[in-house]
Amino acid sequence: MKQQMRIKTTFKKPHIHFSIPPPKVFKSKKDYDRSLQKNSDVWQYERTEGEEMSKDSMKVIFQKTDMDTCLTALILQVDLSDEIAFARKGGTNEELLDPNVLCIEAGGSGMVEKNNYDHHDPNRYFPPACKQALNRISDLPDDTLTRLVEYVCMVDEAIPILPPVAFPSLSNIFSGMLLVETDPMVQLLAGMQILKTVWDNRLDPFASIPERQEWAVYITAKMLNQREIEADLKNARILASDSGIQMAYLESKHIGGIGACYHQGCQVVILFNPVFGNPPMRKFTIAGNKTRVGHLKKYFDAVEPGWGGRDTILGSPWTGSNLPEEIVIQIVQQHL
Repeated sequence: MKQQMRIKTTFKKPHIHFSIPPPKVFKSKKDYDRSLQKNSDVWQYERTEGEEMSKDSMKVIFQKTDMDTCLTALILQVDLSDEIAFARKGGTNEELLDPNVLCIEAGGSGMVEKNNYDHHDPNRYFPPACKQALNRISDLPDDTLTRLVEYVCMVDEAIPILPPVAFPSLSNIFSGMLLVETDPMVQLLAGMQILKTVWDNRLDPFASIPERQEWAVYITAKMLNQREIEADLKNARILASDSGIQMAYLESKHIGGIGACYHQGCQVVILFNPVFGNPPMRKFTIAGNKTRVGHLKKYFDAVEPGWGGRDTILGSPWTGSNLPEEIVIQIVQQHL
């Protein structure tokens, strides 16, 4: 008997309950750091007393937290009545083949008929997950959601937004949240709330976002992060591939290094984070500004299997990389 995919049949803006933190004003970096120590208690889902799993509830798997994942979850009406699980390795084969399990950027690229929304197949292009989700909903989306999906797709695929959006952009606020919140489940819910606020208030994601009291801590975190990136850029190495493409090698543990190098005129960026994630590991990200880098996967896999990505961005294995920095640079220079 053919298995039917369970989806939430009526499309509407999800209603997500959060305990919103009070306005924060930081007089010093010490005050800001102290707020981060208490931050794990800030975002909490508030269940209605006696609330039970609804008949439309489903199992949800996600592998990472970014705007694409969060917007996809918002469009597909994920909430904490669902059984949500963070899976660092992605969905299992059984989960990916089960249409009653919603997998968001957790494998199964292009298999939306199996309720999988992913696009990290290096051998075939698929649009970001949120675009796939938008195409699946039955009702016509409003203009705000359409523009929100367009914006998130451009950010996710590292496509420059011109003219640049003045600070704070939606991406600034979201990445600030990732700096503050460290638990993947909290990041997912907080990210969905940010995007829902933009949607509900019909804010233009391609313009500077009006500051809100509940986002003060995120904006502050992003401002501090940008200062760190500026300091890291002083040690960036400007290089050229054998074919003459301008590239940069940047070591940084902060968010935004790739975009910062793009602003310096580099077409390809090798970003190395020696302490990425928890537990910390060595991570390389190779990104191209309107320049294809996906073909480099086969050269990296030959010396270290497990690299992944798509046409304009490539990353080292999720378990971390043991390759020396100079080997990574050499492979990119020779084959770009």
